[in-house]
Amino acid sequence: MPASQADLTSFKGGEGLAQGEIIVVTGRILNLNGEPVRGVLMTIWQANTFGRYTHGNDPSPAPLDPNFVGCVNIRSDDDGIYRIRTVKPGAYPAGQDWVRPPHIHFEINGQFERLITQMYFPGEPLNASDRLLNAALRPDLLVATNLSPPDPRGRRVLNFDIVLSKG
Repeated sequence: MPASQADLTSFKGGEGLAQGEIIVVTGRILNLNGEPVRGVLMTIWQANTFGRYTHGNDPSPAPLDPNFVGCVNIRSDDDGIYRIRTVKPGAYPAGQDWVRPPHIHFEINGQFERLITQMYFPGEPLNASDRLLNAALRPDLLVATNLSPPDPRGRRVLNFDIVLSKG
């Protein structure tokens, strides 16, 4: 069950922070006219830094991270903005000849539509061979951009805007 928080790196009762590179992901939910879509429910999930999902159906032998929250529910604010703190997910095998690059899943429930998509990381060598990314009509729209400067704690900040066709 997703947590209702915007921080995947720790949780109440946990004993520390999740392992790996802590990052911030932010962006806006927009309609085709570039207007913000307010109060959009988003479910965000990803693998941990070792490339393993916290879901019980993940057969990976990679370690689980007891301090990592693998799935959260958040809402966009009045300006369509969302923000999460998480870790950069690890790559993982998706078959004998396919390794998925680091990515984060998004399910967006807009006012008139539901969209499921993935955010990829800029500069990842595995992006070039990812079957799902390369099957997209505009793969460039699925790759986040690095923002400068980093946040006050020196963490990398990535921007990933999502456009809903119907809002």
